[in-house]
Amino acid sequence: MYYGFDIGGTKVAFAAYDGALALRQELQVATPTQDYEALLILLTELVRQADVRFGARGSVGVGFPGILNPQDGSIVAANLPAIHGRHLERDLSERLDRPVAVDNDANCFLWSEVQGGAADGARSALGMTIGTGIGGGIYLNGRIHQGRNWLAGEIGHYPLPGTLLLKYPELPRLRCGCGRLLCFETLASGNGLERLYHHFSGERLRGLQVVARFHGKEPHAEAAIDCWLEVLSAGLACALSTLDPDVVVLGGGVSALPVLYEQLPLRLPGHLLSGVALPAIREARFGGAGGVRGAALLNVIH
Repeated sequence: MYYGFDIGGTKVAFAAYDGALALRQELQVATPTQDYEALLILLTELVRQADVRFGARGSVGVGFPGILNPQDGSIVAANLPAIHGRHLERDLSERLDRPVAVDNDANCFLWSEVQGGAADGARSALGMTIGTGIGGGIYLNGRIHQGRNWLAGEIGHYPLPGTLLLKYPELPRLRCGCGRLLCFETLASGNGLERLYHHFSGERLRGLQVVARFHGKEPHAEAAIDCWLEVLSAGLACALSTLDPDVVVLGGGVSALPVLYEQLPLRLPGHLLSGVALPAIREARFGGAGGVRGAALLNVIH
């Protein structure tokens, strides 16, 4: 059995898969965001209950929003105080008396998609999750590539290309949650779409409301989506020029929007060298389950 956890800012998703990778159990519980001990107790109890239910000693993988400090194995997760600075892999492994694999949630998302998903069979792939921020993962040579500082694939913190500011000189110069100005995710994320709509209309709406108005051909929504697609294209082109992957897999809250798959292939060439062959751009096959499924399958490579 493979057990996976996807620890988020509001909920912990748990899922169990059998040896054929068939889903056997899934549930969600509230995240104890401030209490590390409570989180460890929760994770431990869910694993023990699953062991009893399936009569097996399942392997455990955990995805989380952040990176691992390569110096000491502690987690850097500024938006999730319960695990920030903690040694989750070591501590949970000790409680469960078995190895525990941990990785960034976007890496888990991509690892799921290369195992029977939208990137199955690809030699190289880039995963990009479009949600509150922009997450990213890199698959290369049969493995997820974390990099020296566990920063590989953190495309949300690319600086916005200067060509965008030339085309849209009035774009807001926003400060990212990381503290820097003009990170890619400030305008390319779901939150970024909301900011762009406010920029064009003066009105604040949720991302899905902007999408609904776009489908209704409301001019401000059309302007916001048009700019958002250009932002996504420019930032994604930077990643393509660096990684040159076979496949790009999109996930997250707005990744099902058909206009993404219609427009990105049309707009990307304007941000790339002439004659560059584009990768396949695909919607994630496992959708919202990708992170927890990928976490469950981390032990396939550990």
